[in-house]
Amino acid sequence: MVTPAQERDAFLDALRGLALFGILAVNLEAFADPFYSASRSGEPLDDLGRAIITFFFSGKFYTIFATLFGLGLAWQAARLRARGIDPKPVLRRRLGWLLGAGAFHGIFLFSGDILGTYALLGLFALRYLERPHLLPTGLAYYALGIALLAGLSFWAGPPGASLDSAVYAGGSFAEVTRLRLLDWLWNTGWSVVLGFEIVGLMLLGFYLFEHRRQFSASRLRRGVFLGLLVGLPVNAYNVWAEPHYLEPLRGLGGLAFAVVYAGLMRLYWGRLSWLHPLKYAGRMPLTNYLSQSLVMSTVFYGYGLGLYGQVSPLWFPLIAAGFVTLQVVFSRIWLGRFGQGPLERVWRNYTYAGLKPDSQAGGG
Repeated sequence: MVTPAQERDAFLDALRGLALFGILAVNLEAFADPFYSASRSGEPLDDLGRAIITFFFSGKFYTIFATLFGLGLAWQAARLRARGIDPKPVLRRRLGWLLGAGAFHGIFLFSGDILGTYALLGLFALRYLERPHLLPTGLAYYALGIALLAGLSFWAGPPGASLDSAVYAGGSFAEVTRLRLLDWLWNTGWSVVLGFEIVGLMLLGFYLFEHRRQFSASRLRRGVFLGLLVGLPVNAYNVWAEPHYLEPLRGLGGLAFAVVYAGLMRLYWGRLSWLHPLKYAGRMPLTNYLSQSLVMSTVFYGYGLGLYGQVSPLWFPLIAAGFVTLQVVFSRIWLGRFGQGPLERVWRNYTYAGLKPDSQAGGG
């Protein structure tokens, strides 16, 4: 059973669509920029583009996305429980499918995949469903994650230009895929080992689901003020600092601005009608996330158009905005005809296979 559109939260869908835009803007650094891990190349306009991405995008939108992922798990669990079904076995099956999708994505499209990481860490986070003290527990996990990343970044030292850039720029599909496999295993392994930050965000999503109706306008304004108070100097420091000094404060700057973005969008939702169509892209997050990787890997890698290293990072936010606009149009047409994204339908059918139709939960 697909969740009817009138039962969905249009704001949360649009916020998820906004996160898809921000994540693509950041991912374009990995798709197209051999200096993405160094942050500076000596070209003033390129470095300005990297500074814009660092200040406004990096760490902000995956924070929103991971929190919404946790909120979605809690929402699905509540709907299953209301029908007398133990939610955890169903959600484990759902996350198992996502792990497989993440492996395919990471090996054949983009080694910076987050789906496999979310699946593995989501399986761990499920143990906290319905437990008390979600807010302090989530913040504790988040703080631990930031501390571990800080220690690792100081230990590892400053990175330079990507050593794999020649393969991504000119390699065949087989050569790039072999490299993606190694990169995906490395990235996913480290993300899980150091994934306390993501677990913390998922637990915050659990908490927000339980208290989502308790956030008054005054509380949202205080959150936005605090986010700006912390986020402006911290993100300015992240731009100024050398790369290996950026990691310790990326998480803090990301969380601060994520609160600002989400809080402002919630406060002025009624006036931001131009953002409302993002809800269509946000209702098909899996399809749209994977299609971003399919298109961008084909455009930038050597086996496609081969534009790797030839587009200034200054263009990345504009490219992301234009592509997500196309995804909004496509998603609106598709949902108007089918009611659910193509990959979302496959995922849902697998998740609820064997359950009675009236027992299937909505929310994603």
